[in-house]
Amino acid sequence: MTDSPTIRVAFGSVPKDGGTFTFYRNIRPELLKHGIDMRCVSVGREDAELWEAAYADDGCHLLVPDVSNAKRQARAFVDWCAEERIDIALGINSFAILSAIPHLLQSVRVMSRCANAFDHGYRITMSGAERLARIVALSPRLRDDLIADYGADPDKLVLIPNGHDPAPFDAAAARVRGTGARLELGFVGRLEHGQKGVLHIPAILAELDALGCDYRLRIAGKGRHGDRLRTELAPHVAAGRVEFLGALGPGEIPDLLGDVDIYLFTSKFEGMPNALIEAMMAGAVPACFNIEGITDFMVDHDRSGLLVPQEDAKALAQGIHGLDQDRDHLRTMSAAVAATARERFSSAGTARAYADLFRAVMAEPAPEWSPKAWSSFTPDPNFPRTWRRFIPKAVKEAIKSRR
Repeated sequence: MTDSPTIRVAFGSVPKDGGTFTFYRNIRPELLKHGIDMRCVSVGREDAELWEAAYADDGCHLLVPDVSNAKRQARAFVDWCAEERIDIALGINSFAILSAIPHLLQSVRVMSRCANAFDHGYRITMSGAERLARIVALSPRLRDDLIADYGADPDKLVLIPNGHDPAPFDAAAARVRGTGARLELGFVGRLEHGQKGVLHIPAILAELDALGCDYRLRIAGKGRHGDRLRTELAPHVAAGRVEFLGALGPGEIPDLLGDVDIYLFTSKFEGMPNALIEAMMAGAVPACFNIEGITDFMVDHDRSGLLVPQEDAKALAQGIHGLDQDRDHLRTMSAAVAATARERFSSAGTARAYADLFRAVMAEPAPEWSPKAWSSFTPDPNFPRTWRRFIPKAVKEAIKSRR
């Protein structure tokens, strides 16, 4: 850690397998080197039900785990910030923290971070807008949408992409791609079609079959469309062309990606996908449906990956087949994507950008703001509570199992 004074940051998240916590887990150790102590803060009963102890580190804090009342949750967070002398609060998607913003001490700077390109994600990014010192957008698409459609102040917006530690993927990146007789394909992510587009995979494989491509696809993940995907790909599984691996732990993913020549990325919308960064770090060449301002920000077509129009399974298959036919180009792209990811998306670089931003915000005068009285508490309108929040976790799981 540096000798500079510590800046304490509260980051609303829950220790579990998800993109928000992955960001925290990747950046916390790097921020500590800059004198920034970022804490992962979970608040209330619903967060407690989601909390997975195996993911928690020494920076994770769970407040009032038995409380469902919004006002009590928000008040617990405000009190904790005062006790811990928190300098900066990022509510992210925490209902309790976003509801607490109007009641935070004047000395606490408030920031937000936009990670998802959909309406609710944009709206909660703008929660407590009058107190926001800065808004971090992960990609140009998020930045531009916030300005054009959600009233964000361009002067407060900062573009900082996600970052990952490249070290776990170094061995994978060193492997030479395209040396086998068949092409090795991979997919890692939630098996869900609405966002992840996984039900396009059968059409992609059908096109590859028509082109005479010899391949094996390994699919890692779980999700609500997993059973349907397995049914549609059953002939491929029987023929040895597809293998379902189930959910993998973080330590297992680098080895899988190290054996992948081409990584399928079929998402319809994202913010700054962690899974794609990991594949790039590992040197697996991404074959992506383009998401304007996001995947074309991350991938340079035909140099560090393939980009085709959304839902164009035929074009994606043709691009993959082309790389199967030109293995030298595949190997060149593998080296380029691994180098690009390390240059642009390392956790060290991301941490430096955040550290500079946090220091700049703390160097500014505290906002002219008087905390609102608790008698005027109103739950955050951009993050409405629904009846689902009061259902016990066991009941939710039982309902999901019947879908």
